[in-house]
Amino acid sequence: MPLLPRYYHKVKPEIYLYNSTKNKQGTNSHSVQSPSFGGVWGGFSKATTVRIIYFLVFCCTGAWLPKLYDYCMYKGLTGPQSAFILSITPIMMFAVQPLYGFFADKLGYKKTLLFSTLLASISYLGFLLDVGFAELIIVTIIMSLFYNTIQPVLDSMALQIAKTNPKFSYGSLRFYGAAGFAFTTIITGQVIDAVDITIIFIVSSVTMFLSFIFCFFLKDEVYEKTTVKAYSNVWGVIKNPPLIILLCCVFLVSVSATTIWNFYSAYLKENGATDSLVGYGLSFQGLCELPIFYFSARIIFKLGLKKTLLITILATAIRMSLYSIVKTPQATLPVELLHGLSWSLFWVVCVEYVNKMVDERWLATGQSLLYAAYFGAGAIAGNYWTEYFLSNGMKLSEIFLINAGIVLITVLIAGIFIKNKPMQIKKG
Repeated sequence: MPLLPRYYHKVKPEIYLYNSTKNKQGTNSHSVQSPSFGGVWGGFSKATTVRIIYFLVFCCTGAWLPKLYDYCMYKGLTGPQSAFILSITPIMMFAVQPLYGFFADKLGYKKTLLFSTLLASISYLGFLLDVGFAELIIVTIIMSLFYNTIQPVLDSMALQIAKTNPKFSYGSLRFYGAAGFAFTTIITGQVIDAVDITIIFIVSSVTMFLSFIFCFFLKDEVYEKTTVKAYSNVWGVIKNPPLIILLCCVFLVSVSATTIWNFYSAYLKENGATDSLVGYGLSFQGLCELPIFYFSARIIFKLGLKKTLLITILATAIRMSLYSIVKTPQATLPVELLHGLSWSLFWVVCVEYVNKMVDERWLATGQSLLYAAYFGAGAIAGNYWTEYFLSNGMKLSEIFLINAGIVLITVLIAGIFIKNKPMQIKKG
């Protein structure tokens, strides 16, 4: 199914979202070969396989991530203990994700995904054990170690597909992850009310194991031998000043947005919501992502990178301001219409910015740094930031108002320092 009309890609073939390469004569050429990933069984293209894995991985994410804080409360943990558990996954992301990205670039995406999805699937079962705080730390560390690897690798594969086949863009592939998130969140909300909250980890384990199965349909990549010093190129990615500025803005947005990701359920329950209603809210967020992911390439093509980034950050500030005003859980649902702009389009434009700045051989490393900034350092700070104010008696609605101010400052920083056409690090 063509996701973008072919004439659209021919308007400006050198645009960063689509495949454009230079041949030996220095002219533009476009590859339209089918990126088939037959794997050991065959029958699936690379794009189809990646879409299925995206769907299943985000089914897993939608089951456990928005409810982890509720699970900590269910286990009887204190506020600081809950904040620490919530921070383990981003700590692991920040600590080891760039290294994982380096190994994924060197060893191949299929092996990395097979290893990570299988062990992540097994690790979710550890949350079903009757364990205390100390044991829960160990289980969360093990889960995070493998879970954190998966999404940056999928993003790198999606970018490769978009580069080699003009029918696809990153957003049109990431669309299926949003569909998986929306599908699972509405189901888990209903099941939690019927059973208990531990069911989220059974759903997570099953969907992640299905991801492992479909990873076998991927084809082993063949990498060219190179004499380039690996770590000098990794350092070249990190020391890129425009990339550092972008990552700092991403960090500030993440600090504020973490209150949404990890405390949204608590925020709605603060206003009287049930788990079912929380599930509807989370599912509606996922549904709002779908059109934005699907049309993200056209939006960025029309507006440009910088203008799109500024709009998405401003939408985040408006969204948080509205959260501070709303007093009933039902009234929160219209606010989620901004989720597509404030999250989906924000993430796509950040991925494309990094893709533009980083050499093709180090895509997974660059994307891992982006994940480390948003889901790592930013999420760690955001968890403790939110928990600090909660422990001092503030309501989540009041915290959202403070966060809106931080995001508005980030809009100014991005507007002043980020360029519309970022410079790419050259090959070493």
